[in-house]
Amino acid sequence: MKTAKGRGHVTLATDWPAPSPEPGWVVIDVIACGICGTDLHIVDDEHKNWPPVVLGHEYVGRIVELGPDVSGWAVGDRVVCEQHTLACGRCDACRRGAIHLCAHKRSPGWGINGAFADQVALPANLLHRVPDGVADLAAVLTEPSAICLTGLDRLGLRAGERVAVIGPGPIGIVSALLARRAGAAEVLVLGRSSSADRLDLARELGFPTVTTDREDVLAVVAAVTGGVGVDAVVESSGAAEALTTAIRISRSLGRVVCLGIGGHGPGLVALDEAVSRSLTVHFSLSSEYSTWDRALRLMAAGYDPEPLTRSYPLEDWADAFADVAARRVVKAVIMPGWSR
Repeated sequence: MKTAKGRGHVTLATDWPAPSPEPGWVVIDVIACGICGTDLHIVDDEHKNWPPVVLGHEYVGRIVELGPDVSGWAVGDRVVCEQHTLACGRCDACRRGAIHLCAHKRSPGWGINGAFADQVALPANLLHRVPDGVADLAAVLTEPSAICLTGLDRLGLRAGERVAVIGPGPIGIVSALLARRAGAAEVLVLGRSSSADRLDLARELGFPTVTTDREDVLAVVAAVTGGVGVDAVVESSGAAEALTTAIRISRSLGRVVCLGIGGHGPGLVALDEAVSRSLTVHFSLSSEYSTWDRALRLMAAGYDPEPLTRSYPLEDWADAFADVAARRVVKAVIMPGWSR
């Protein structure tokens, strides 16, 4: 939990009270909860947070208690939950059906208590049922998968296209997996040598990779595409120089979607080059309702993000955070009920 504002101030509280469900809410036993880049930003106080607050927002669990006025759910149901808790319902985004963009929402893990804990309370209206046969360590990536599907929808990916993904973190590799499921003929994964372990995993999953600080990216992409460039790019690092790379490897009338929040501050982007080839550049934040159901259906149909995960018991949370920060793992997953 984050105990106070400022850099750090994160600890494991052993006497935290068990949650109880308000009307319309449920309590779940947390099976697993993934560490997101946002969690690292919260630790460094680079993302909004309201301490004291339990971190963790990518989770799967089983319902153990129903609050008043909850229907359609039962104790024992295995669920995941959208992050748009306490969306105001009154702002422009909410009134247009985009509650995921509500500036007033207080998501679990930074605005209200999250799931790096034995239990967490959640609103029943944002729950999604995990299909039988979908492994817990796949379901824990439902939220990142929904984010990527929302971005790919904005990209308008078509079967048979060439795609490049910049940034081999969880969002990047999940985007690559989903682009392949969506019919992309070729998917390249680009990343820096500091992400060597993640690039290795991308290759194990069948994706050609480019090490951007060691290889001539433009030459490699030109060789793959016959000098034309790729049809679509997913930029998942949040770095300005990565957006410039995305622009430069795109073919004329190509499309780019930016999913990364890098926290790197301002930087120069090759906007003139984007204009000169009439590129379409999208930005996408968070996830829409329908993409959660689609992510779970894809998992039931064979899409499997579990190879991205490495599991840690709750007491090893600091090691898990350190491994994510050092890019030694793609998706560290904390499992409160598991001990070494």
